[in-house]
Amino acid sequence: MIDVSLRARGADCEVLDELVSCGRRSQHGLRLKSLACLLHLSVACSGQGPVAVPSVEIDPVQVVSGSPVQVTLTFSVLPTAGFDEDHLVFLHFLNSDGELMWTVDHYPPRPTSQWQPGDTIQYTKTILMPLCPYFGEAGVLVGLYSRDDGARLMLAGDEAGQRAYRVGRVRLLPPIRNTRFSYRSGWHPLESDSICMQWRWSEQASALVFDNPRQDARLYLALEHREIDDEKPRSLTVSVGDGIAARVEITNGYVVQEIPLPRSLLGDTDEVAVDLEVDRLFVPSSLPDEENTDTRMLGVRVMGAYLLVG
Repeated sequence: MIDVSLRARGADCEVLDELVSCGRRSQHGLRLKSLACLLHLSVACSGQGPVAVPSVEIDPVQVVSGSPVQVTLTFSVLPTAGFDEDHLVFLHFLNSDGELMWTVDHYPPRPTSQWQPGDTIQYTKTILMPLCPYFGEAGVLVGLYSRDDGARLMLAGDEAGQRAYRVGRVRLLPPIRNTRFSYRSGWHPLESDSICMQWRWSEQASALVFDNPRQDARLYLALEHREIDDEKPRSLTVSVGDGIAARVEITNGYVVQEIPLPRSLLGDTDEVAVDLEVDRLFVPSSLPDEENTDTRMLGVRVMGAYLLVG
């Protein structure tokens, strides 16, 4: 919370309360009457003006629910920008009423602490669209925020409010028939925080089971982790029987792992069991700097899975 007196500083605002909330919370206490007022409040909250111009391209723009898409994000860093920490990027997907359906938070490949004025930061990220009961157009917002306190940076763009910026739309189509996954063993119960955001935590060893396609396939596995562990990085091994399909490092933020499953690895059985094994479990409540009371021993957080056959 910060103290403001915008009317005295010449901005066209009406002060309703003495304190204004910044960061991820709403900007309560002011009735904004002009762009000058909004810019004044934004600078008061962050200590600086816009740091970058964002844009996002989604391929394809019409996507079947539950399937992967490629998202290309571009940040054109402004001449006066400065970054004192590694910020996360958020992507928000909203329904036609402007309600938040799900989010994708991640660290960009090049940390924001290394962004320099005049840089163009561009990267492509695979996202697995959730199996969501909403179909139709969805708005896409983007922004940057601090993991430490949630404060958002000001960007130069079409702001939807609370420093989230409109960057495009995508059309969600009903799901088509795809391989059904059975979370057969080694899983904690299904959890959710909205109708579209659902996940399962694994135990040390767990299994995903599906009908054998009897041809080459590719497994998309969406993982998300927000916990900070000061110990050495953890790893996940993905295997079928005695054959290892992939071994990946478990990183912070949202990541979709693309794992080739050749026909020779799938075998001839009617069902295929893909085994997931983490090298080390963690307990959220025991991590430093975490306000998490969860005392379970957890492996990986799986947001969804998709099998592309052929």
